[in-house]
Amino acid sequence: MDDRDAAILAALRRDGRAPLKVLAAAAGLSTSATQERLARLERDGTIAGYTVLLGETDRAAHAYMIVATHARQCAEVAPRLAEIPEIVVADSVAGEQDLVLVVAAPTPARLQAIRDEIAALPAVRSVLTLPRLVRRFARPVARDDLA
Repeated sequence: MDDRDAAILAALRRDGRAPLKVLAAAAGLSTSATQERLARLERDGTIAGYTVLLGETDRAAHAYMIVATHARQCAEVAPRLAEIPEIVVADSVAGEQDLVLVVAAPTPARLQAIRDEIAALPAVRSVLTLPRLVRRFARPVARDDLA
């Protein structure tokens, strides 16, 4: 990846719907050269996909769930959690707890049902639910931001 690829990625981070002409200008390339670079970035996995970030509704229920398993059974629990579409992030963590989940449910009742479903898994020892009150800010994270 060179500086022109980085410029294209930076422009996409600012506006994921930026037209090809805008991306080309940001990188100092022709639109055809930019289109070729985008195809290569997608093909080599640098761009893993495109997504839509939905605004929150008044009824939506968001929470962090901290899960402890019996005898560190994350590998057994994770595939079961992946079957629940409202769990949007599942990270293994070090320490007394094993997993931190980000859950986006359409209603508080569904959030409770998800919590109960997780707690009923045989490998799960406990679930701590932290309802999110207000999102203060969120930033997209790119691989080069973590370097």
